[in-house]
Amino acid sequence: MAVSKKKNQKKQPVTKKSVAAKATATTGVKSGSVSHKRATPQLQTAPKRFSLAPLATLWKIGLFPKGAGTIGSLVALPIAYILNRYSITALWLLIVVLAIVGIKAIQQYTADKKEKDPSEVIIDEVVGQLITFSIVISDFMHWPMLIAGFVLFRFFDIFKWGAVAFWDRRKNPVGVMMDDVTAGIFSAFILAMAQVLMVEYFQM
Repeated sequence: MAVSKKKNQKKQPVTKKSVAAKATATTGVKSGSVSHKRATPQLQTAPKRFSLAPLATLWKIGLFPKGAGTIGSLVALPIAYILNRYSITALWLLIVVLAIVGIKAIQQYTADKKEKDPSEVIIDEVVGQLITFSIVISDFMHWPMLIAGFVLFRFFDIFKWGAVAFWDRRKNPVGVMMDDVTAGIFSAFILAMAQVLMVEYFQM
């Protein structure tokens, strides 16, 4: 009798519902209830910081292959002439601003470089050359004075005597700027003495 009953039972067809029901009975979790969606992480982009690095090389001017420092000094000559003739206060203000901002620009430009005083950095030459003419009387600002100031500054900047050499050995942004500032001060002092001689002895 038991054998006949088994023969008479019909096989139930396997469907998705039956599989889901068995899974629910076994695990207690309803099939399909688990979400497979992943939360997409939101990328946070850091705000772009304004860079002063291009000022260190005067953008493309300092990238000239030879004589970048000399070119930087030449760039400063017309600026020094115009401001000295029309507003010595503006000249001093520009010197102070360029010196302070220039140190930061040099710091940013050389941050990832092994050489801390690369030749293409010329903002320091501009500042030093402007200082050279900062105490020249406007009546003496003619081409011989410009040439003399240019030659003097380049001399001290290249040979680096005394305090110029002291700052040059620092090899940091402040030292890079200050060696040219010091060279400019030396040059300005000599030009000042030349003015005294021209006024006292040559009645110019």
